[in-house]
Amino acid sequence: MAYSFLQLPAVSKVVRLYRERLTCRGQYLLWSMVVLAILGLDTRRTFVFWLFAMVAGLFAAAAAFTVIRRPRVHFDCRFPERATASRPVTVHARVSNAPAPVPSDLCLLFRQPPEGTGEISFHPTSVLLEEDEGTLAQACVEMRPARRGRYVLPGPVLGRTDPLRLMVSRGLDLPEHPLLVYPRFYSMHEFIVPLGRRHQPGGIPLTSSTGEAIEFVGTREYRPGDPVKNIHWRSWARRGEPVVKEYMEEYFCRIAIVLDTFLPSKFTPAQHASFEAAISVVASIADYFSRSEDIVDILAAGPDVYEVSAGRSLAYLENILDVLACLGPCHDPPFATIGPNLFEKLSQITTVVAVLQDWDTPREDFLKRVHALGTAVRAIIVHDGPTQKAWEQASENLGEVSVHSTADVERMLAAEYPHA
Repeated sequence: MAYSFLQLPAVSKVVRLYRERLTCRGQYLLWSMVVLAILGLDTRRTFVFWLFAMVAGLFAAAAAFTVIRRPRVHFDCRFPERATASRPVTVHARVSNAPAPVPSDLCLLFRQPPEGTGEISFHPTSVLLEEDEGTLAQACVEMRPARRGRYVLPGPVLGRTDPLRLMVSRGLDLPEHPLLVYPRFYSMHEFIVPLGRRHQPGGIPLTSSTGEAIEFVGTREYRPGDPVKNIHWRSWARRGEPVVKEYMEEYFCRIAIVLDTFLPSKFTPAQHASFEAAISVVASIADYFSRSEDIVDILAAGPDVYEVSAGRSLAYLENILDVLACLGPCHDPPFATIGPNLFEKLSQITTVVAVLQDWDTPREDFLKRVHALGTAVRAIIVHDGPTQKAWEQASENLGEVSVHSTADVERMLAAEYPHA
């Protein structure tokens, strides 16, 4: 009820003005004025009434100053385009007033997104700018996103305080800034998956510049069927018989990550926590492969299949994290839908890493079909309590299957984010 009351337009406007137009000193003085007004209802307490009148006069003078004193400076603030949930980011603001010196009474205010539920917090929310040089002032504020998602941050406001620093004038404000917040993830030092080797058509130019490079490794005698372009003419002239150049073939380990995004229409907080934990596990796995010599080609999240290439310098980890940042749950079991879309893309995939939220017959049948295509399988189940079906026997037939609870994932995340 209290939350809905604060969301009323008139009430939210008053709260916004209270936060944006009053300094900390002004907020304390406002509450003092309210107390004096209540005590001043007793007409016999004339001294209290005079105190109330004096405080009200200070506020009136401060309001008059803020109307007159508007900042006339150049204002710039650099927000990041991407951030990670629970990981603080420093926001830098600069004010210049060349050739004149920067006024010493400028106040910078950072506002939360319109949702107003604390997804993005700033510390401190308002700061007085400090002079760096005579014509330049700057400030640093810590921004901490609480959860993943896509946000539109209101532009910060630069105002000017009155001489008593009670109120802030409505001054310059910057345009809104989009922010993409990645899910939390932890650094894996080791992640063992069954890997095979499959030929990557096109060689190194289509993939990357690291790993097993296609290069000249030696010469050998000519064999019928060798292409003429591989003949090593200098060696032929020296030896008097055809000699061809020999190259190292290029092979890569190609991986597909499958994320189970199913949640019932009416899910519990525990089920939603398990869903978020599964997303964090996928982000951690993608981070590990981006630092290894393997390639993540496909991300299957719910009913959707995304073709990505992360690792080997071909693409960046952000390609996968961009998808995970805004990923929502699927309320229909996705494995019947995702199967046909994914199976046709597995011809060059060596390993499928599946992050599931439970273990039942549809999930097991899906991985059996993947395994039957000659692709290695590694399954991770993020689930609290017993699964719908025993998974131990499937581990013998499909490959390694492991189970992690939400608490296990949170412990690993807590080690990565000790101050979250």
